Amino acid sequence: MAVTKIWAIRGRIDHILNYAENEEKTLNPNFNSEQEAYSDRDVQGLYDVMNYAMNDAKTEDRLFVSGVNCDPETARTQMLKTKERAGKMDGIVAYHMYQSFRPGETTPEIAHKIGIRLAEELLGSRFEAVVATHLNTSCLHNHVVINSVSGIDGKKFYDQRKTVYEIRRISDRLCREFGLSVIEHPKSHGKSYVEWQAEKNGEYTKSGIIRRDIDECLAISMNEKQFYREMQARSYTFNFDRKYPTIFHPSFPKARRMKTLGEDYTPEAIREKLRGFKIPKPITLPEQDDPEQIFFDGDRNNRDIFKNRQTIYVHFVYGIRIVRERPDENRELMRLLGDEILKFDKRVEEQNLMLDHKLFTDDDVSKYKTELQSETDYLIEARQTLRNALKRAVRSEDIQKQNELKRSIKKISDRMKIVRRDAAVCDRILSHGQTVEQKLTSVKTQIEKSKGKEERNQYEHIGRRSGTGRQDVTGRR
Repeated sequence: MAVTKIWAIRGRIDHILNYAENEEKTLNPNFNSEQEAYSDRDVQGLYDVMNYAMNDAKTEDRLFVSGVNCDPETARTQMLKTKERAGKMDGIVAYHMYQSFRPGETTPEIAHKIGIRLAEELLGSRFEAVVATHLNTSCLHNHVVINSVSGIDGKKFYDQRKTVYEIRRISDRLCREFGLSVIEHPKSHGKSYVEWQAEKNGEYTKSGIIRRDIDECLAISMNEKQFYREMQARSYTFNFDRKYPTIFHPSFPKARRMKTLGEDYTPEAIREKLRGFKIPKPITLPEQDDPEQIFFDGDRNNRDIFKNRQTIYVHFVYGIRIVRERPDENRELMRLLGDEILKFDKRVEEQNLMLDHKLFTDDDVSKYKTELQSETDYLIEARQTLRNALKRAVRSEDIQKQNELKRSIKKISDRMKIVRRDAAVCDRILSHGQTVEQKLTSVKTQIEKSKGKEERNQYEHIGRRSGTGRQDVTGRR
């Protein structure tokens, strides 16, 4: 049995693969001398993913590394030259395909053969690729790095939805051919990786919130009519006129198919659960936190909160932290802020950057990003100078000089990681800062609606006692 996946590599991926990076292992002076024609930014994404896939420690000193339409020893250079000939050095630099086998079911030799055959059948003679079998975990797995540009016609490789199914089809056929098991009827759980990871960590996701509300409404309902009335009271609407029925909540950006929530949440499954005699189970909800206190220090009209970007972030992140830690005590806010809760770590990083560098407005963030870009350009130039010196030290066989230069290069590389990370955070603030402000405003609006509803309920008995609006069964007032 093999599980497969494919994704695109854009620009730098070292922030994902920091744990695999080792300057002493990956620095190859000969490679650098061949790539001088290419800029540091052009090759870094490809350089990183190739280093990861071909890591000596994981492939048993490259015993299980092979090239498809290229020589694995010079694959980086070949791929870059292919891109240069086609004039397509930008955008997606490569595709990274993954194939993992069930523990104990196969050997490294067979796993590697299957990986090569998979790449050959998928790519034909058009695209260069490197296949590396990793032996460092209980699950043998292949990494296939595919050049995004064809060496035959210069056209780009396009990863479409059908590509995923084609990879799975070829992989399953090869597994059968080599006597391995195959998942005959794979089930789709309708979860993105972010949702899966959040639920694994015990956090609520949008799907988790919907499933929780369905479960609670099922518990207190005796029939379908009552169930859908309870769901509507929580602002849910349904569309049964489509091929796949959908459920929608105004706090979520779009409707989702009920079948993606799981087999127990389809209309048929809900109908089956409500069939026959059923005794409703009362649900006791915990006392809800006051959102006005959480986000606005007890005063939602405090205009100082909205005076600049930094202050908005500080109040928003503080409120999200409490909602995230106390989901049952903040049920309405969980629905309203589900997306932001999943992005909590990023919001904290954005807030801390503004606090650490005293950035109050978008203009401050833009200026700081410009400073970071200037520092990046300087570091790139300084590192290239050191790499050129390292090549000379290698040729003169000066070991002491080589070690000194390697340490200096690593120091610059470490600083570049920090600078590039901060620049990426600046981009996020400039892209999503307005969204954070809108979300905080929506919390304020929800509080005002709740206050208005409480006031209406407070005086409702007066209207009933005075007979206002009373109407008899004939329609006469």
